[in-house]
Amino acid sequence: MKKFFASALAALMALSAAGCSDKEEKQQIEVPIYEATAMTYSTAKSEISSISQRYIMDGKYTNPYSVPVKFSASGQIKDVLVSSTQEVKKGDIICTLFTDDIDSKIEDKKAYVDQAQKTYSKLLAAYNGTNIYECEKARVELEIEQFEYDELVKSKEKYNVYAPCDGLYKAATNNWGVKLDKFVNVNQGTVIGSVTDNSESFITCIMREQPLQNVNFGTHVEITQGEKTSAGIVVDIIKENRDYTYVIRPDEGAEFMKIGEMKIYFNIYSRNDVVVVPTKAVKTVGQRKFVNLLIDGVKIEQDVETGIVDGNNTEIVGGLIGGEELILN
Repeated sequence: MKKFFASALAALMALSAAGCSDKEEKQQIEVPIYEATAMTYSTAKSEISSISQRYIMDGKYTNPYSVPVKFSASGQIKDVLVSSTQEVKKGDIICTLFTDDIDSKIEDKKAYVDQAQKTYSKLLAAYNGTNIYECEKARVELEIEQFEYDELVKSKEKYNVYAPCDGLYKAATNNWGVKLDKFVNVNQGTVIGSVTDNSESFITCIMREQPLQNVNFGTHVEITQGEKTSAGIVVDIIKENRDYTYVIRPDEGAEFMKIGEMKIYFNIYSRNDVVVVPTKAVKTVGQRKFVNLLIDGVKIEQDVETGIVDGNNTEIVGGLIGGEELILN
C-alpha cells in the first residue's frame, strides 16, 4: 500500500509540472508583437509671395466728441432744468445757481448810481461856467458807478449754466456717484455734465483691451457700407479706460448713414517677394518661434523669425528660404 500511494503521488506531481510548463508556453506564445507604422503628416510648402498687414473692423457714423459743461461761478444749485440724455440747443439753460448774494450787491450799487446821477444832474442845472471842475468830477464818478453796476449785472449770467453746443446732454456724477442736484454747493469749474458736439460727424471703431498695431494718426483706411465705398484717414485715437476709439474722417463728398452695417479696412503696408507660410505652421514656446520641417520623412524643428501676420498667413523674415515642406498637424 505504501508503495502504491508513493507511486500515485509521484504521478500526480509529474502531471502538475507538465501542466504548468504547457501554460507558461502558451502564455509566451500569446504575447502580441506590434510593428511600428509610418507617420502621416498634413503638410504645406513655404512660398515666395506677397503679404499685407490688414485689419477689418466694424464701424459706425457718429459724434465722438463732447464738450464739458462747467459752472462759471461758485454757489448753491437752485434748479436743474435739463435731464440726462436729453437733446439740447446751444444756449439752452441747463442749470441755475441761487443769486441772492449778487442780487444784494446789484441793489446796493444801483443806489450809488442813482445818487451819482442826482448829484451830476444838480450840478448841471446850476452850471454857470465857474463850477466846471465840480461838474466834470461828478460826471466821472457817475460813469464809474454805472460801469461797476453794469459789470455786476453782467456777472449774474455766470450763475446760469448754458449748453455750449447742439447735442445730447449727459449728466455727470461726483466722486460718490451722485448726480449734482438742487441745493448742492458747487465751486467754479465744477463739471455738471457734457454735451455731444453735433457740428461734425466722424466714423469710429473701437478696439477693446489693446490698440491696433501700426495704426496711427494719418493711417489710410477703406470704408464700405452696402454698395458705397470711400477712402478715409485716421484723425484721432481716443483712449478711455481700456478701450481705443479710432476716429476716421472720410474723404470729402462721401455720404454714409448712421444706421446699417459698416466695415473699416485698415491697410497698413504690404511686402512683395517674401517667404510666406500658413500661420498654423508657426509654433510658439515662450519667446521661441519655430516650424516643423519634413525632410526625408523625418520631422525637424527649425527656429524662425516672423514679420507680418495676415490671418491665415505669416511672413518669415529669418530661418527659411522658401520651398520647404512644413508639417501643419
